[in-house]
Amino acid sequence: MGAILDIERKSARARIFLAFVYGILALGAATMVYPFAVMIAGSLSSSYDYERHTPFVAGFFDEDDRFVRSLATHFDHFPHEVYPDAPGEWTTWNEVAKDRERADGFARRELAPYRNPSGTFLDDARRRADGFLASLAAADPRTLYCRYDPRDVPGFCEDRYGSVDAMNAAWAVPHKSFFDVSFRAEARLTADSKPDDPEKFAAFEALAKSYVTKAVESGDHVSRTLPRDFAANAAEIRNALAVQFVDHGRRDFWRDAFSNYATVGEYLFVRGRAFVNTLILVILSVLASLTVNPLAAYALSRFRMRSTERILLFLLATMAFPAAVTAIPGFLLLRDLGLLNTFAALVLPSVASGMSIFILKGFFDALPRELYEAAAIDGASEWTVFRRITLPMTTPILAVNALNAFIHAYASWEWAFLVCHRESHWTLAVWMYQMASETFIGQPWCVMAGFVLVSIPTAVVFLLCQKVILRGIVLPSMK
Repeated sequence: MGAILDIERKSARARIFLAFVYGILALGAATMVYPFAVMIAGSLSSSYDYERHTPFVAGFFDEDDRFVRSLATHFDHFPHEVYPDAPGEWTTWNEVAKDRERADGFARRELAPYRNPSGTFLDDARRRADGFLASLAAADPRTLYCRYDPRDVPGFCEDRYGSVDAMNAAWAVPHKSFFDVSFRAEARLTADSKPDDPEKFAAFEALAKSYVTKAVESGDHVSRTLPRDFAANAAEIRNALAVQFVDHGRRDFWRDAFSNYATVGEYLFVRGRAFVNTLILVILSVLASLTVNPLAAYALSRFRMRSTERILLFLLATMAFPAAVTAIPGFLLLRDLGLLNTFAALVLPSVASGMSIFILKGFFDALPRELYEAAAIDGASEWTVFRRITLPMTTPILAVNALNAFIHAYASWEWAFLVCHRESHWTLAVWMYQMASETFIGQPWCVMAGFVLVSIPTAVVFLLCQKVILRGIVLPSMK
């Protein structure tokens, strides 16, 4: 029965009340959707527009903003040597991105001759840009400036050395994986500098040259590698950047936006056994939860023991202690049992849930006793009664418990990180923590892409189980 009768719905008071209720629900939905939209927009952003924290990426529909973002892929900070007439207070790309009005005006001025070319202007500009790029291919690498993309480094190092061990043997400083490699120090060296690790610097020079080679092969007019003397080559650089944007700006924007997902997808799903470990953990956790909790609840409900209330109190008391309190005793127990770095260490501590047993027992108690009496008259065994009568009638509650077990196993990284020190047993949640805290700490847009990717399985499972879960919410109230 509804809160308002059908005959009352046309009254002014009822309409105001319904409008208020729907408004509250819409506000609640917005508070859930808005942060997720900001996360998706952040996953498609770059060093230029990440700090905006908006639920949309302006480059999707604003061509001028897209041009300024393309400049950020070639320079660490705004290049006043190349664009001397730009506002002097523009230093970092965050400051440029926040100054939307003047940034759009700057883009319109720079692109105006290329958007409305006269005569053979655009053809001449393309030839100039191609000649400029060809001159970079023959230049000394130490005279070049490379705004390398950290997302390109792992693949480049893997192609160059084949394995991490081979790379560590060549370099003075070892690395755990290709994703840990950074060329920040090498990028600051000049032609007169003496590198601390000549082999690593040679690899960086090869990376800088590879950008030029790939640009020539793909028909681009400019690459991430430019002459180090910006002022002397300002006109050629401006022309090459403008021609590249006019011809390939939209393609480069989409490629750059989704590169975050490609990098994170390789880090989380391709390398190691993270995805396989997570899949095994989730399956084992759900199966164990759907086996132990219903059996324990059925025993407490079906067999009237004198200590039932005390057992329930003991089970509920386990919820009074936070996970941080029980982590150390649990770790010591698993260590003494020799179960560290095994799936048993991940699954066993969460097999039984006091809240799940309590809820299931209450649902079992509400089932008609006549069903069990009829089954006993027909000669059904206790296992048959449990499997053929009890479980089918409690599907919604079991679905909720399975979803809770899935979320706990899928999203819990603290316990997995504590009891599994070997990377071969790490799950997606642990790798996500590692990615956010160490590997991509300077690339929050990649971290956002990782959050979006790892949230997809949870959303899919919830959508698939939505009807069953709603039945679990509605049926108890109907009883």
